[in-house]
Amino acid sequence: MSERLAELIREHQPCVALTGAGVSTESGIPDFRSPTGMWAQFDPLEFATLGAFQRDPEKVWRFYAPRFSMLTEAEPNRAHLTLAELERYGLLCAVITQNIDLLHERAGSREVVEVHGSIRTSTCLSCGARYPLDEILGLLDAGAPRCTACGEVLKPDVVFFDELLPDEAIDRAYELAGKARLLLVVGSSLEVWPVAELPLVTLRAGGKVVVVNDGPTSVDDRATLKIEGKAGDTLSAALAHVRPRRGPVTIVDYDPAWPRVYEKERERIRKALSDVVVDIEHMGSTAVPGLAAKPVIDISVGLRTLHLTDEHVTTMKQLDYDYLGEFGLPGRLYFRKGGTRSTHHVHAVEWGGEQWSRHLAFRDYLRAHPDEAGRYAEAKRRLAVEVDHDWYEYVEHKSVFADELFARAWDWYMARLG
Repeated sequence: MSERLAELIREHQPCVALTGAGVSTESGIPDFRSPTGMWAQFDPLEFATLGAFQRDPEKVWRFYAPRFSMLTEAEPNRAHLTLAELERYGLLCAVITQNIDLLHERAGSREVVEVHGSIRTSTCLSCGARYPLDEILGLLDAGAPRCTACGEVLKPDVVFFDELLPDEAIDRAYELAGKARLLLVVGSSLEVWPVAELPLVTLRAGGKVVVVNDGPTSVDDRATLKIEGKAGDTLSAALAHVRPRRGPVTIVDYDPAWPRVYEKERERIRKALSDVVVDIEHMGSTAVPGLAAKPVIDISVGLRTLHLTDEHVTTMKQLDYDYLGEFGLPGRLYFRKGGTRSTHHVHAVEWGGEQWSRHLAFRDYLRAHPDEAGRYAEAKRRLAVEVDHDWYEYVEHKSVFADELFARAWDWYMARLG
């Protein structure tokens, strides 16, 4: 079933995930509606309604205070991390979540729609002041957190049972569900409306629904695929089939032929994208004389606007480039040539925009600072050996020192611009 799930994700884009409590339980967070869940022990009318808060806010906070601590101590699990990785590959455009725990965000997901609010902030219903989570945690030591401006008890910005969902979030959720060619329901029994209607929105628009849940849901009979099981196990197994296959990382000494290879490829790409391209530059380590590198020609293509048609993608495919969407970098459209042994990468970005400038800054800084380039090359060689040349481990760990190097490069670049 994991292979079938991976196939559906690859072939039906855009894909959107809808997550519920079954995702967070694997991080040790209790659910609410199961026979052993939170509401089996506590009456939600006493602890999770606006009316209850207005009658006795201290009582409500005695319920929420230990849960705030629990949620902040929980760590993202494999389900959260896999969804974030799918987004980096350009195979998941957003996560709509009923959870309030911020774990999707902490796992690295960028587009998260929190339809039931979150613990990120709390608000004073009297004067409107809003407080971030770290301040709330400090105020909890003295009991129910109070507004430092007017003294009233703050309300957590989670949606209570008798409150409407935030307009912006639910409108965005419906928009995403309507555009999704695949809605991936993960860890939700779909018992709470209006969120339970989102799979129906996708189906009515001609999309497909996949359900990954440990228990039945209201759309099982209409789902293209239903997988009974834990979210982390299922999603991580599918990821193994979705992940682009990569050969081992190889770091080699600078080859004087690399610039000539780039020049030849640049002309082919310029012709393929002639109606949208403004400029093309040789980027990456192969563009820096003397710098050891993965033997991959990185080519940055500056576009008039960050938009490529299906015809552009098809034309690039005729040049043997696979299209992988953003692949972990917002504002960049990514193509790869050479299969598991990549030979060329194309980074299509908006000309003159942030990503265009970032690429120029890094390249020009390394060219101007050969000592820094040498240390960078040695760090890459050492890391490739330490991770046994595993591509994904290499990329993950390289970011630690690459980010520090880029920060220096960016300061240098901006200073040059004045």
